[in-house]
Amino acid sequence: MIVLENDQMQIALKTSGAELTRIYHKGTKIDYLWRIDERFWNRYAPVLFPIVGRLKDNTYTFEDTSYTFSQHGFARNNEFSIVSQSDTAITFELTDTPETLVNYPFKFSLRISYKLENDRLQVSYNVVNQDTKNIFFCIGGHPGFTCPLTPNTTFSDYFIEFETEETPQQHLLNTEKGLRYKKTETKALGKTIPLNYDLFTNDALIYEGLKSKKIKLKSHKHSHGISFEFDAWQFFAFWTKKDAPFICFEPWMGAADLENTNQEFVTKDGIIQLAIGDTYTNGYAIQFF
Repeated sequence: MIVLENDQMQIALKTSGAELTRIYHKGTKIDYLWRIDERFWNRYAPVLFPIVGRLKDNTYTFEDTSYTFSQHGFARNNEFSIVSQSDTAITFELTDTPETLVNYPFKFSLRISYKLENDRLQVSYNVVNQDTKNIFFCIGGHPGFTCPLTPNTTFSDYFIEFETEETPQQHLLNTEKGLRYKKTETKALGKTIPLNYDLFTNDALIYEGLKSKKIKLKSHKHSHGISFEFDAWQFFAFWTKKDAPFICFEPWMGAADLENTNQEFVTKDGIIQLAIGDTYTNGYAIQFF
């Protein structure tokens, strides 16, 4: 277990998946990252790479060869090395191996950095093309936050708050296949989404085209919550399960395949093409109150 700490916050992480395992605020005395209950979900905050969501038949094609991936890719299941570490910051790295090259024929470096700044956690992703050809990938975050945050409150006492009135495209999932329908809906969300478990009957709420760059989890019953800051992400999803004590905030580049996909990796929605020697950078920040 790796611990980073400052006067206000303490976080814990593990090298497996470079995954957060705890976010604790010393002032509010709240654990903001949910504590695993395997009845609902056995992860805390996995990193999604080099795909987001599910592939049709768990298969994609690149240069006339078929490869297979399970949902969300392999980074979350792999051991990362530590590149650098201080009291308040750490950088992990995952690189290609003979095992990854079997189903992901690209040489890469994925670095994930965490940095505490007062009551704020900065998370950064850097992907470097170490191959002799262009590489292709998707990437995303999947942190699960405790909800309800305090005793004597329930999930439905909370709401999601946007910076501005939102009318994004909502992507709908075929829950049996884990794939997106071709048709999307324009969804008039307003500035808030009151939480209830019925919202997630058909799995995640997946939006494209949000104008807000800051989304908050708040409650009608108290003043605590989170502020999730993001910028250059194509999709944003929210997810939980029936009666589960968490809500996931998920910035994505990429999403589950469409039902009618041709399964060509280079044309997958949200796919990032990275030239030889180039670096892709993205990230998000979370403030806790």
